[in-house]
Amino acid sequence: MRFTLLFLIFLSPSLRLGAKNPPLAQQRLAEQLGEKVQRFEMWTDDDGNVTGLFFINHQALTKSAGAKPGIDDDDLLKLTSFPKLSALNLESQPVTDGGLEVLRRFPNMKQMGFHYMGKARATFAADRGTPAVSPAFITVIDGMKELEILEIKHNFRVDEIAVDKLTGPFPKAWRLVIDTPITAEQTMHLIRLCPCVRDLQLHRTSITADQVAEIGELLPKLEVLWFKPRGGNLMPEHLAALSNFQRLRIYSPQHFRNELPFEGGWDALTKLPHLERLEIESHPASTNRTAINQLKAANPNLVVAPTLTRSRNYDGL
Repeated sequence: MRFTLLFLIFLSPSLRLGAKNPPLAQQRLAEQLGEKVQRFEMWTDDDGNVTGLFFINHQALTKSAGAKPGIDDDDLLKLTSFPKLSALNLESQPVTDGGLEVLRRFPNMKQMGFHYMGKARATFAADRGTPAVSPAFITVIDGMKELEILEIKHNFRVDEIAVDKLTGPFPKAWRLVIDTPITAEQTMHLIRLCPCVRDLQLHRTSITADQVAEIGELLPKLEVLWFKPRGGNLMPEHLAALSNFQRLRIYSPQHFRNELPFEGGWDALTKLPHLERLEIESHPASTNRTAINQLKAANPNLVVAPTLTRSRNYDGL
């Protein structure tokens, strides 16, 4: 099946991007594809060409939207009908590595989102029950030099997504979201390919304090950092490592349970000249109340709030 798809993608004249496909026809096709998912969003340019497609299935939507099959490999081939496509989000869709190969036809993609790629299961008997994609699925983005936003999140069951196989670089990427099961070393490899990132989310990460400090050197333009430590413990050395983040405006440590002192802990944030917002959930804020109050006293202009800053370009889950 994979070789058939590759043959069609690269050799079939009928699959040239958007050949003889006017804007209204593009929109009708997009809406037909959208009927197969629980949440759908379409962007168009001033001429009506489809520029963005967001296909989302999620268990939280089943009650309101009902069960939907999602888009499959055959549907992915239809993306070639959208010559101006520059943004694509796939969330819990039943696609395979072979189907995703069509994305190599879109080297000018600006936004890519891969969420819950491990939820769709293989249907062929030999591998039934395993994820429909392999860790190598991510390599289809190699060569996307125009990429500005990359989200790789909630891809449980896809072991060690092969971002270390990417050669990049992605010089225009300003927003990067990385989640398990990407390892600490793989995380650092991907960050090195994206030197201009201003907004970084690290979910369920196992990176060390030394690696955090290195990120500050690798990403001199970083302004927003979400940091969710795997295991639920935020360590004082994680905070101390932020000294290199001289342009950081928003720091959001998430889903940690432990208490940290002010001295040798939270006081590290007083050394960040542009920090204006600390996003910390209610429970850890309560546990760390005394130290946080000391931090606010040291920086009266600092806003401490449980609400997360959203910089994503679409209302995904």
